[in-house]
Amino acid sequence: MTPEPRTSGTGIAAWRTPARIVGIIGILASAIGWFLDPKTFYQAYLPAYIFWFQIVAGALGVLMLQYITGGEWGILLRRPLGAAARTMIWMALFFVPIAIGLKAIYLWANHEIVAHDPVLIAKSGYLNAQQFIIRAAVYFILWIVWAWRIRFLSLRFYEDRSPYTELSRRKWAASGLLVIVMTFTFVGIDWMMSTEPKWTSSMYGINFIVSAGLAAYAFVTFFLTRLADSPAMAGILKSSHFRDLGNLMLAFVMLYAYTAFSEYLLSWYANVHEEIPHFIVRQTGVWAVFAALIIVFHFFLPFFMLLMRAIKDRPSTIAIVAVIILVMRFVGIYWLTQPSFTGVHFYFFWITIAALAGIGGTWLYLFLGQLKGQTIIPIHETWVEEAVREGALQTNA
Repeated sequence: MTPEPRTSGTGIAAWRTPARIVGIIGILASAIGWFLDPKTFYQAYLPAYIFWFQIVAGALGVLMLQYITGGEWGILLRRPLGAAARTMIWMALFFVPIAIGLKAIYLWANHEIVAHDPVLIAKSGYLNAQQFIIRAAVYFILWIVWAWRIRFLSLRFYEDRSPYTELSRRKWAASGLLVIVMTFTFVGIDWMMSTEPKWTSSMYGINFIVSAGLAAYAFVTFFLTRLADSPAMAGILKSSHFRDLGNLMLAFVMLYAYTAFSEYLLSWYANVHEEIPHFIVRQTGVWAVFAALIIVFHFFLPFFMLLMRAIKDRPSTIAIVAVIILVMRFVGIYWLTQPSFTGVHFYFFWITIAALAGIGGTWLYLFLGQLKGQTIIPIHETWVEEAVREGALQTNA
């Protein structure tokens, strides 16, 4: 039986205090920003929230996928993914400022504007404040139910080792993955695409889903690299495990590039008057620099780095790739949302940094709290010994 590495042996408990301090400072700074300029606060808060939400949402989706497919590749991910997914209830709390500031974020929430625009009137049956809040509430309820149901079944499996419990968990994961794909599609449309209510894209939802999965893989990979040299995990996390994570990130990097380019190509080819301004604005001035950064650092650089086995096998180097991806995830979100408010003019509000720190610090504190007292490796799971032994065999090969 594989030894049971507890969080106390990994040292992650010491990370909670700095995370809590950063979170408190960020929340206080965000509150000051709201007091000084509420409209700017709400618009600056949106990309910060979406960034952290995609990590949590992606973790839930990847967790469901792992329980469906099984295998050794995801055994080392289950605990971090599950811990992240169970913080969804707190992401619902962090969503409250967006719900309160609808009129500052979304044109369709302003009745005076909608009343004089035939296009917004036609879309008002879907894009209205009441329906928006109801849909968001339904999304969060579904995600929270599935995250904690999987947790309940995992605890039961730890006790009874019953194949029926394992089958029930797989069934919940299969149905949950379908729910996740559908709800994430609508979330991308509701929360991000509708910042420009006259613009539409058939690829936006799938791109949002892929982005969430990529963010989750990058975060979990970086998290595991921080544990690689800890006393509890030094003999367990092997180069082959990081190689697998690197291959998965590579797949999602390519899929992200494919969906993003397909969206641009379809809009360019169709040449529809209502769709053109979205990309013209984002190809102008500083926003054009953002677009170039996304192309280079969100695709080409991580793509070529993740092709190299030497980079994927080392925790120190694959951690750099994961950080690059996470940073570019925020840049991509900012590039998609902020031009909706500022047009071709570039503005970066300090409130966004405050919100990033406030949400992120608090979320990391809660995430680490979910791991407190648990093993990082779920030793009771099927294939766990094979996963650890396979890592050792491939490393020695």
